[in-house]
Amino acid sequence: AAKRSFCSRFLVYLSDLGCHELSEWTSSYICKACVKVQNKEAWNVIRMFLKFLNMNILIDVDYSSLVPHHKKATVIPVTYSQNEIQRFEASIDRSTSIGRRDYAMLLLASRLGMRSGDISKLSLDELDFDQDTIQLIQEKTSQPLNLPMLPEIKEALSDYIENIRPKVDQNDVFLRMYAPYNRITTSALRFATTRYFKKAGIDISGKKHGPHTLRSSLATLMVNDDIPYDVVRLI
Repeated sequence: AAKRSFCSRFLVYLSDLGCHELSEWTSSYICKACVKVQNKEAWNVIRMFLKFLNMNILIDVDYSSLVPHHKKATVIPVTYSQNEIQRFEASIDRSTSIGRRDYAMLLLASRLGMRSGDISKLSLDELDFDQDTIQLIQEKTSQPLNLPMLPEIKEALSDYIENIRPKVDQNDVFLRMYAPYNRITTSALRFATTRYFKKAGIDISGKKHGPHTLRSSLATLMVNDDIPYDVVRLI
């Protein structure tokens, strides 16, 4: 949808310049339309679009080389130290039903690096307590993922499912504690993560503090433990 929007807007710019047909395109028109583009990330899409038109003989000239290049800024992920992650986990009150649910839920992010969308949509069918594995199709990439059900995670999940989870005919693992018993949303995950960071007394001012930071922190800790980068990336 974003790529279609970039290309459509580019064609509008060309039309505003008085260029209404492909046969009317010139290098001058292309350059002027590119200057009008405000979102510079669109340039890469426009370049591919122009190359596609030329390869399919819809235009006679490959104008792609006229489109400026734009390099995206490198985003450095926010991470927290091992001590801070331990304090974060310890801040969850496991004497309450909500705390025991949140503990099981957030361990999947802090210990396994699962994305919030995958935690939210995790189903009972994806938990194999006999083989101690969690097998799912990732929401973001649509790729299969097979994770080990670590002992502390298995204990937390078992406790939640057997003793805390509402007894309803629903396949989602993590549910609201009160009716209607819908599955936990990613917004609820973000809210819980922020709450426990604050409860642990961890400084989050000016820093991201959602579930994804637990994933980034895990990757950083693995690299610091001399686990090869390619292995960390694959995980």
